[in-house]
Amino acid sequence: MTSFLAALGPLLGRLLLSGIFFYSGFQKWTATGRAASAIAGRGLPFATAGAYAAGALELGCAALLALGLKARAAALVLFAYLAAVSWLFHWHPALRGDHAQMLQLLKNAGIAGGMLLLASHGPGRASLDRG
Repeated sequence: MTSFLAALGPLLGRLLLSGIFFYSGFQKWTATGRAASAIAGRGLPFATAGAYAAGALELGCAALLALGLKARAAALVLFAYLAAVSWLFHWHPALRGDHAQMLQLLKNAGIAGGMLLLASHGPGRASLDRG
């Protein structure tokens, strides 16, 4: 069982972690107005371009994670992205008592922890590269 987990555990973990970014990135590309509205609501410039850029980043990094190609770098990029998104969109409403935003903040923190583990330990044997 240990050999099985050592071989497939990191692969399954990468696939599960990448799933949320595939979904979220796809949503930003197909429902751009919604993401752009959220970005503009925080007073950030170039909201539509920002939504497309965020979607491209999420989709690109999700693909790298799923394939295990440059997974350490992709995990670090997503860690930084999650920190920024958490601060800009979830932190302040969560501190004001918004339960849904607190859940989003905690979800992002958990995923960020997974990204740190992936960046620290690598993508595992079932990957396109080992770094």
